[in-house]
Amino acid sequence: MKRSEGKRNEGHITLARALVTGAAGFLGGALARFLRDTHLAVDRFDCAYDQDANASPPQSVLDPAAVDSAVKNVDLVFHLAGILGTTALLSRNAEAIDINIKGTVNVLDACLCHRVHALFYPTKPNEWLNTYSITKKAAEGFIQMYARLYGLNARILRLFNVYGPGQRIYPVRKAVPVMVIQGLYSMDIEVYGNGEQPVFLTYVDDVVRNIALYTLDQKYDATIRDTGNSIQMSVNEMAGMIRRLTKSKAGIRHLPMRAGEDVGKIIEPLPGPTAAATTPIESGMSATVEHYAKLPPERLTQALKFYYGTAQ
Repeated sequence: MKRSEGKRNEGHITLARALVTGAAGFLGGALARFLRDTHLAVDRFDCAYDQDANASPPQSVLDPAAVDSAVKNVDLVFHLAGILGTTALLSRNAEAIDINIKGTVNVLDACLCHRVHALFYPTKPNEWLNTYSITKKAAEGFIQMYARLYGLNARILRLFNVYGPGQRIYPVRKAVPVMVIQGLYSMDIEVYGNGEQPVFLTYVDDVVRNIALYTLDQKYDATIRDTGNSIQMSVNEMAGMIRRLTKSKAGIRHLPMRAGEDVGKIIEPLPGPTAAATTPIESGMSATVEHYAKLPPERLTQALKFYYGTAQ
């Protein structure tokens, strides 16, 4: 396929084809679907470390030739591939460094070589001292370096507490899906720490729309900005909402804070341009609970066995 020249129109770039790395993941899959709905051709780069990857065989950002081949025919790259985890990655440092840092550099080199119109990369708001946060911060720095020294047209957004239907329930423990499952089975909803930590819940559909619009807008650059919901709530309030929506008969149980999560380092939303979320939290959480309630029971019991060693 001949690569598009990328026409410019009223501050936006009109593109023909995009690549989504990590397209088998929660956010990558949602973004790929959104881009297709906007009539943009999308190439998937599914990775073995994305659960339920459906590529045959799965691809790896650690393979420079595979990355180069995937990038050479596209106009836009959304680099969402990565290995996730907070406490879980503390024993997998070398693997996380390879995938999250070296893999990102492979993507950057391919983007420069093939002169893609823009690269998008998601980062995170907190700067906890854990493997995932450190590797994301390093990758973020490489992208800004490539933008400043080599002229790569890049976009970086900090994503605040993305949730919604389809988020993996295991092996990476994410607060919303695990709490929903606990609520559906009338188990105590588990909260780490005192639960007063702030969260800025942002529905996945709002996030992917904001990512696409922001990346296509020519007035932005590689300066780090936010996308998220400006409405703050505590983890306790979130757990209470989930308990109510799942009609749970159990309570809320507080556990010691997990290793690698520094509650003393809470980062508030950045000032300046921030794409606003539009889905009310109550509506988004209701849709999320409904999604998990409709999953086959064996999917939920598998998650419970993973976390607790036995189904409830």
